[in-house]
Amino acid sequence: MIKTGLFQNDHLNSLKKAVGVYSKRHQVTAENISNVQTDGYRARELKFEDLINGANNRLRGQKTHSSHLSLGRRDIGSAQEELLETKSNFDNGVNNVDIDQEMTELATTDLSYRLATRLLSMKYAGLKKAISGRVT
Repeated sequence: MIKTGLFQNDHLNSLKKAVGVYSKRHQVTAENISNVQTDGYRARELKFEDLINGANNRLRGQKTHSSHLSLGRRDIGSAQEELLETKSNFDNGVNNVDIDQEMTELATTDLSYRLATRLLSMKYAGLKKAISGRVT
């Protein structure tokens, strides 16, 4: 098998990871919305961008032996999202779910998901054109 790296592009991996994260974030936000009237429920959020932004500012070490630990920043493929309880002082009388904030988060996540899938589709369309030999 020929290894050319066409499908190992960092940008492509980043887009695939983003689609997965936005899908999970949508599920978490939908759970928060569906539990807006559940007594004692604690809203949750999925953190990911903060982890990546912080990791990108660190230097990356080089492994010289397979048993060495990774040093410095991680690539986006190995980064994992964190599901945390929302740190909010909001109180709706039943729990801490702010329906306006959750609906905003849902809309933002939807737009981000659509953008990532569109970019991913364009990337694959470009690869398809290159494989078929079409220039236009």
